[in-house]
Amino acid sequence: MKKGIFFLLLISRVWAEPIEMKYVVSVEGLSFNPLIGYGIVVGLKGTGDSEGGSQTKEFLARIANHFGIQANMEKFKPKNAAVVMVVADIPPFAQAGNRLDVRVASVFDAKSLEGGELVVTPLLGGDNEMYAVASGKLSVDISSKSVAGIIPQGAILQKSIPQTWLQENNTVVLHLDPNYSFDAFLAIERTLQTTFADVEYTIENYTIRLKIPDNEQPAKWLGKLLSTRIDVPQVPSITIDSKTGMVVAGGNIVVTEAAIVYQGSQIAIGGSSASWGWPSSSPKEVAKLLPSSTTVQDLVTGLNQLGMSAQDIVKILQLLHKNGNIKARLQVL
Repeated sequence: MKKGIFFLLLISRVWAEPIEMKYVVSVEGLSFNPLIGYGIVVGLKGTGDSEGGSQTKEFLARIANHFGIQANMEKFKPKNAAVVMVVADIPPFAQAGNRLDVRVASVFDAKSLEGGELVVTPLLGGDNEMYAVASGKLSVDISSKSVAGIIPQGAILQKSIPQTWLQENNTVVLHLDPNYSFDAFLAIERTLQTTFADVEYTIENYTIRLKIPDNEQPAKWLGKLLSTRIDVPQVPSITIDSKTGMVVAGGNIVVTEAAIVYQGSQIAIGGSSASWGWPSSSPKEVAKLLPSSTTVQDLVTGLNQLGMSAQDIVKILQLLHKNGNIKARLQVL
């Protein structure tokens, strides 16, 4: 049975609302740093990797040998264990001892990770150095058929990653979030001219380079800058969860004139009639006509009526957004 899209409508308008600058810009040199590792989940109830999984047996044998147990790899039964990929992200300013959320996913052919526990696993950075250690009980993601899950606060950071946001001559570089319009850029400049009138800055290609005053402590000053509220027009947005089929969007997001032909179905947006049907050219084709004021909600409703799957609808929305027919920020989870 095909899974339909559940649509959550938020009635909204595009208006200017004061928000903190940190939600509009990014600081060069301050970013999340990904970590990755490969480990093994044990305690599964026969839903682990298949009996022929030599890699899983090797993993188990190495763990046993590490603790001085001389184990024959061939005697291990991997069906109660599964090899997994483990990932986490180090946020800016995280220090040794901080805990990180961990995401885990099966690597081979495990049927389910439900009830499993991750054995202590080192997590490496892009420089192949170990930065964290992960372990703990999994909470599985049912929408992924239970072959992926998370361990909240499941990793302990062993060492921090140095941040290089403070550049030569006591300067800091800000980049405007590309999802915001030029109005946001102007709002930032107005704030600099009023609230931070003593700060020297240059602007080029949506990038702002600021010189921190010599009498200011750099980190404290940056925190003050990023917490300053600016009046920024809110950008219409659509968020799609491709796993559950949920779409969250503002009620005023209109789809501009377009024609869609997809797997035997025809949809025309921007016709003069509000009617939903016209004779199709083939008995196997299904045709729909949508008016020029069609919203994302109308479109999703129509696609659901055509019997399209959640994956099909997500793909159509992505293509319409890429083609410029949906003027909104699109995020697919």
